[in-house]
Amino acid sequence: MIAVIPARYDSVRLPGKLLLEIAGKPLILLTLEQTKKASILSRVIVATDDERIFRVVSENGGEAVMTSKEHRSGSDRIAEVAKGLPEGSIIVNVQGDEPLIAPETINAAVEALLNDPSADVSTTCEAIVNIADVISPNVVKVVSNANGDALYFSRSPVPFLRDAVNTAGGLEFAIKDDPGVLINFKKHTGLYVYHREFLLKYAKMEPTRLEQCEMLEQLRILENGAKIKVVEVKQYSIGVDTVDDLKKVQQIIEERSVKIREASSLDIPAIAKVHVESWKQSFKGIAPEEYLNNMSVGKREAVFAERLSEPLYTMLVSENRSHGIIGFIDFGLPEPENFGHEARIFSFYFLRQFQRRGFGTELFTLCLKKIADAGYRSVCLDTLEVSPYRGFYEKMGGRIVAKDSHKLGGVEFPTVIYGWENLQK
Repeated sequence: MIAVIPARYDSVRLPGKLLLEIAGKPLILLTLEQTKKASILSRVIVATDDERIFRVVSENGGEAVMTSKEHRSGSDRIAEVAKGLPEGSIIVNVQGDEPLIAPETINAAVEALLNDPSADVSTTCEAIVNIADVISPNVVKVVSNANGDALYFSRSPVPFLRDAVNTAGGLEFAIKDDPGVLINFKKHTGLYVYHREFLLKYAKMEPTRLEQCEMLEQLRILENGAKIKVVEVKQYSIGVDTVDDLKKVQQIIEERSVKIREASSLDIPAIAKVHVESWKQSFKGIAPEEYLNNMSVGKREAVFAERLSEPLYTMLVSENRSHGIIGFIDFGLPEPENFGHEARIFSFYFLRQFQRRGFGTELFTLCLKKIADAGYRSVCLDTLEVSPYRGFYEKMGGRIVAKDSHKLGGVEFPTVIYGWENLQK
């Protein structure tokens, strides 16, 4: 599975947009990084017509190829690259101005094509949740049949809600009267997956009547009798076409951006707050209510201040530009009972709103690396047997090495000890 990102320098509405920086990185690099996260892909190539884009991608470790400046569309550009790829390849067309593209979206689109032998192309759509997107000609709508095969793409609001519009006196009034009708509209997103041989054939097709009417090249596929499988995805993305889009994406990326660093004594109040809030959010209904109510930021500050003064102790924090410290992990030499391990992770917590977004995986992985770099061969941690996060530790490679117990508010709770061995490998 090979993704090709067409990256033309010229842009009518936002000149040179692929080299504009968002959170300190050129837009094209952000798109490249997101695309590489898709587990189904084996290779990602940026196809460009500009030496500046080629140089930025290459100098940052990406694969880039120069293509003709004469191509009419991104599909033509990736077709040029596809000619040199192996027969039978699956080619994914990811738009270069989609820095928020979700890896799950790419995986879903590829799987949709693989699961339907009769499909020539697959693409994705999203739910439309506001009137503005239904009305806007810049938001392309798609309608599909019961099997998920595309019937039509349009800049107009399709399908037409005849009875609702007639009753309300207009589409906008109909949606305001019953927002539930928005379920009928789907936003087409610019991700395509092709069989290589169909892509090469498609690139040779002449523009068609409906394509030229709507200025939507995917209509050329339908007008030539080919089949497009449409899969609805939950992850939303934003293509950067205007200055407003750029500002919106900048804000979202800064919100998502997390820096990992070692903690200092100045961080202790924020770390203690994360610890207490995380416990109260994650263990409500599990730990005794009295125990949770008695948790104190001040008490945790004292604990962490003492730990930070100890030798051979390290704490790492994940810090978000907008929210400050959102998670932390600390480790050091084991307590008296080490279950045969050389080091121990004492605590690992994230605020709930930042969980399940990959930040924990990144922090935990770096922690294991630092433990290995410090010369330790193994590490362990303990967690409640009823903890909702045991699956995470197992996903990160931990295996149960022992069992113990721990008192919370006078109640005895069984605990599980997870261990990681051979960290040097």
